[in-house]
Amino acid sequence: MNRRHALGTLGTLGIALLDPLTPIPPVFALPAPGPLPHRNPKDVGLDPVPLAAADREVAEAVHGSGVPGAVLLVARDGATVLRKAYGSAVLRPTVVSMTPETVFDLASLTKVVATATAVAILTESGKIVLDEPVATYLPPFANAEGDRPKATVRHLLTHTAGVPAGGAYAGKTVPLAEVVENIVRSRQIAPPGQRYLYSDYSAIALQAIVEAVSGKPFDVFCRERIFEPLGMGATGFRPVATVAARCAATHSGNEDTRGLVHDPTARALGGVSGNAGLFSTADDLARFCQMMLNGGEYGGVRILRPETVRRFTARQTDLADGQRSPGWDLDSPYSVRTGFPPGSYGHTGFTGTSVWIDPRTKTFVLLLTNAVHSPNNRGEAIRLRRTVHLRIVSALPFGPPSTGKRGGGRPVLTGLEVLEAESFRRLERRRLGIVCNHTAVDRLGRHLVDRLYESERGKIVALFAPEHGIRGEVDASNRDAVDTKTGVPVYSLYNLELPREQRYRPTAEQLAGIDTLVFDIQDIGARFYTYIATLGYCLEEAAKHGIRVMVLDRPNPLGGHSVEGPLLEERLVGGFTTYHTLPVTHGMTVGELARMFVAEKRLSVALDIVPAEGWRRGTEFEQCELPWINPSPNIRNIRQVRLYPGVGMLETLPISVGRGTDTPFEVLGAPSIDPLALAEELNARRLPGLTFTPVRFVPTGSVHKGTLCGGVQIGLADRTNFRPVAFGIHLAAALVRVAPETFRAETLDRMRTMVGTVAVPAALAAGAAPERIIASWRTDVESWNRRRAPFLLYS
Repeated sequence: MNRRHALGTLGTLGIALLDPLTPIPPVFALPAPGPLPHRNPKDVGLDPVPLAAADREVAEAVHGSGVPGAVLLVARDGATVLRKAYGSAVLRPTVVSMTPETVFDLASLTKVVATATAVAILTESGKIVLDEPVATYLPPFANAEGDRPKATVRHLLTHTAGVPAGGAYAGKTVPLAEVVENIVRSRQIAPPGQRYLYSDYSAIALQAIVEAVSGKPFDVFCRERIFEPLGMGATGFRPVATVAARCAATHSGNEDTRGLVHDPTARALGGVSGNAGLFSTADDLARFCQMMLNGGEYGGVRILRPETVRRFTARQTDLADGQRSPGWDLDSPYSVRTGFPPGSYGHTGFTGTSVWIDPRTKTFVLLLTNAVHSPNNRGEAIRLRRTVHLRIVSALPFGPPSTGKRGGGRPVLTGLEVLEAESFRRLERRRLGIVCNHTAVDRLGRHLVDRLYESERGKIVALFAPEHGIRGEVDASNRDAVDTKTGVPVYSLYNLELPREQRYRPTAEQLAGIDTLVFDIQDIGARFYTYIATLGYCLEEAAKHGIRVMVLDRPNPLGGHSVEGPLLEERLVGGFTTYHTLPVTHGMTVGELARMFVAEKRLSVALDIVPAEGWRRGTEFEQCELPWINPSPNIRNIRQVRLYPGVGMLETLPISVGRGTDTPFEVLGAPSIDPLALAEELNARRLPGLTFTPVRFVPTGSVHKGTLCGGVQIGLADRTNFRPVAFGIHLAAALVRVAPETFRAETLDRMRTMVGTVAVPAALAAGAAPERIIASWRTDVESWNRRRAPFLLYS
């Protein structure tokens, strides 16, 4: 490793810097654009009908004035299949039509096309090492307060360095050295590596590193090493007048803002910044995207090695807020993957730009808009991106290629997707009641109700909403409503304003005229997660009224072998979290549970299960190649699903489990808890794959709302040997040890309905060893595995 700190000597940081006020000659010219070759969609295996739908979506968005204009370019197998301009590049002071050659302010696409790529180039020469501290290249970082000196280049690239999003530079002119000094002095939001926070500051620090180790201005380095070799003649920073004339407007006022970078920080830095400032066309970006798909080479010119491309597009983070590679977005709140399989990557820009690349299908989508030029822009570009991506994915051959994780074959198909493949023939002329929420979608994001409504196979009479509502956004009671698209009534199956005997079940009046109930809700595999109780109540009412039930099955995200905890005692059966005598984690899908409920409760009901194809009991959710959808407001990622059975088991105690925080079920605490003592107690237990960090937090909702709590942040680093229910017992035992006055015997007894027996709370109160308590349910697990065997649908 070349551990030189900085090559230049200019500026207070010892970084080679340019005064942004110094005139710089034009850095790029405009030769005739050289687009990729064009081919017919069918020639590259694309369905032209969804492509035409994507075309219409963009045209309608532009016509609706939320987006003044756009350029859409779709390519597969090295050729464009759709390349089209829409609307206006400029509305004021004079209207200028959009063309495929229009130059756009790329905004944050700069972070990947320029910044991350420049860093990747310098890693190949050994001048940058991703896991080296930033202070190796920017010495002032070494003297920063707190954890900032621990931040590495990788942390900057993945937005996990803990630096703020940015600073206030509007209307100013500042040198890069001053911005870097501001970064060094800024507040540390979180320790490096522990939180995803999208940050312009991180990209600007990377810009400074590139200048320090290359000895060249950032824009010059990018031009010489990326844009010119790829023939990206219309790409660069600070476009000159002849280029500005081809630019889309970048602001909503009446002035001519063509060629003026929108981002205020990039303007303050003279138009050259690691976070924004790059201008380009769809054709130039197509060259860049094809280079990435080709493993770093385009037109005989190699920009990166194939292994570097793989490294810089591979997942580096798996945090609650977002998954990132070094530079690229994989799955975050800004992501527009929307149906593209895991392994795809991309980025978005504030001006209304986006790029998404999928190596598996050799496809990329460029959607460039000038949304910031519209005074009526209300997030139309964001909506349009997602809609267009759904259309493009639906044009691909169904299902991405196999990852090989299950020994070949197709990805897992949910019951809904199996039904779709049959064109919903099973529901021909049926009068339907749909029990669903927002999770009833296929991998393209298309909802069951919308698909049935479009198919016209059956008549939708009513919708039934479980806890959290039809959209999964309600964390309390929900009421009856009307579906705006179909006009059919939506009946609540979680209305706490009604008497207990009416609040969870469909009534005879609501079921009138229905001959088939279709159930499609994603469960998470824990007995006290209420969707399976809703399933049971619907089966019971269907049996009373002679209604057929069809269950569209989905994978159990905990897996089919995750069986833990004592069987629920018969005397505790009957509540919304205690519907049937199951262990805490049962290892069954909702289809399998439906079969068990019908048999064991002796329900006379016609039951039709549409199994998920390709799922096996040992298949992890990440291997299913299905999009993750939060099944309820406080389950926001698959990690929280895994923690939920253990942490959620404590919810009846006077403790916050993180509801009302950014990381529910990943933190827990109470006002009476010493966080250092609890972390020390839990870490001393050396639980496999788990770490515990002392924290203080104030939940904004639920238990201890608005009160400062002491507790721990739970880190799940290795799920291989993780047993969530056993973990919950260790948590409870640790709470008893560090806060015995809070967690007394009568308090612990509140756990009985969650853990399923009165014996476990009593044992915890008596100080029994967690290992002894965990061993006590071994017989129950063995009994359960025998009992469930006749109802299993998957091997």
